Amino acid sequence: MGAAEKLDLSGKDWLTVEEAAHYCGVSNSQFRKNALNYGLTPRRFMGKQLYEKAALYAAIQGAEEWQRFDSTGVAARPTSTGQKVGSAFAGPLGNLTPVRRREFVPRKKPS
Repeated sequence: MGAAEKLDLSGKDWLTVEEAAHYCGVSNSQFRKNALNYGLTPRRFMGKQLYEKAALYAAIQGAEEWQRFDSTGVAARPTSTGQKVGSAFAGPLGNLTPVRRREFVPRKKPS
């Protein structure tokens, strides 16, 4: 099937690998590589691997939510009020952020 062809998945309950990958929004190779990790097992019917559309939907629905990152690189979690909850540490390196131990005093130039 050419890349320019549009797949019509309406009314189908069982999808081929190419259709299933298209439905999930991933490439065929990505789908084949990761389908079993998501509990997606094909049925063999007339020489084709077929995936149930409802199982694909359930796998997508059960996947973890996309995490947004704020400007510090910390995953921002929305609260019930819609405000973001930050990390206990200030930056993306956490407590590895460098801290000056003493005030900088420039050296005296030799005369």
